[in-house]
Amino acid sequence: MTSISITTLLSRKRAVGERFGRAAASYDANVSIQTACGTFLVMMGPSELVGDRAVDLGCATASQAQAQQIRWRRSRWLGVDLSPDMLEQARKLGRTGKNYQLLCADAERLPLATASQALVFSSFALQWCRPQRVAAEVARVLMPGGTLMLCVPLAGSLQELADSWAVVDDHPHVNPLPTVGDWQRAFTDAGLKRLIWRTGAIPDHYPDVKSLTRSLQGSGVGHIPNRAHGLTGKSTWAAMTKAYERYRQDEGLPVTWQVLFAHLHKPLLQDEYH
Repeated sequence: MTSISITTLLSRKRAVGERFGRAAASYDANVSIQTACGTFLVMMGPSELVGDRAVDLGCATASQAQAQQIRWRRSRWLGVDLSPDMLEQARKLGRTGKNYQLLCADAERLPLATASQALVFSSFALQWCRPQRVAAEVARVLMPGGTLMLCVPLAGSLQELADSWAVVDDHPHVNPLPTVGDWQRAFTDAGLKRLIWRTGAIPDHYPDVKSLTRSLQGSGVGHIPNRAHGLTGKSTWAAMTKAYERYRQDEGLPVTWQVLFAHLHKPLLQDEYH
């Protein structure tokens, strides 16, 4: 990656896993955009797969489990997540079963056999990973002819929040994310062929900054908890919220995600990619 050190990213990934665990019980209530993107990603996928084994990489509470099993009825799913608390919440919600089982593991070091999976599906999860490393690992576990369906937020997400904080201090308040170029290079190097590659801005709206930041913290995606608020007091928070009001629209205060949707293919033959 070009802008994020490995040490910083690994430390942040561990912190995210812990924060996800703490938010597991309220996670589903705070991820309307993520859920909508996951649903769209299911619809984007091919109707036929080269095998019956599939992985939901970064499944969280397995909110797409039912849709995935309806879309690919013959597939046997493994929901993988870094947070055991998220997986436990998926069990409590009744989203597991004979054809959808769970595994706590890191997406960069999957305990799965080489060329064992027909489909790797991942929505709003791999932004915490090193693109080169996770792309290579996905390519390793995919069988020839296998499919990767990916939705991931990109650098430039939550820009309204970042800009509003920049008015009042110089501290980072939004986690840096990989760029579309980072992902493009990673998948090219891994030997995966791009079939669909779309980027776009997806807005969400909130009535006020407090509910916006609470939702982002509850989702565990993209937002650094506001340590400065607790240290510098109400005046800094008030100045930030005033700055954010510049963006208010009829629907409320916007928060915009820059998102990549991708459908990639592992070639059957080595020269199919070229």
